[in-house]
Amino acid sequence: MRIVLICTTLLLATACSSGNQPDWWRTNQTDGQVGPVRLVHVNIEAPPMDEQKPGGTLPLYLTLFNDAAVEQVLDAVSTVEAKKVVYRSGSAAPVERMRVVVPPKGELSLQKGNGRPYLELVGMDRQLGNTTIPVTFRFPTAGTVTIRVPVRAGRPSPAPS
Repeated sequence: MRIVLICTTLLLATACSSGNQPDWWRTNQTDGQVGPVRLVHVNIEAPPMDEQKPGGTLPLYLTLFNDAAVEQVLDAVSTVEAKKVVYRSGSAAPVERMRVVVPPKGELSLQKGNGRPYLELVGMDRQLGNTTIPVTFRFPTAGTVTIRVPVRAGRPSPAPS
């Protein structure tokens, strides 16, 4: 009986304390990190190779987590595979001068979805299949990080509502 009581107590303590921990995907799916900023679920979505056009555009999706008590700003993104990377807010015109703010102790989703903001690679130099490409992210106060971002070529999945 004592063993059952101890095991039950440990299970309850673990269950109660897990509410104070970040979500599993927030801690275990980090693709890159620079200072207090974590880049999570970073990917590029591309159509099949035969539908890609020279000089075309591809969306770059990611979620940013800021573990600092002050806001962090993403002010530049670049890759050797594109002429430039711009910020898009839904169907609005691209913003050339990037200033993406991640709130203190907060997160910012730049994932696929109806009307959600995202990043876009403009002026692709070549067709991209299922591969990875280097992409550099710059945060003035946190620093710069280059990560290999997977390109998912094929039929794009529908955007969640």
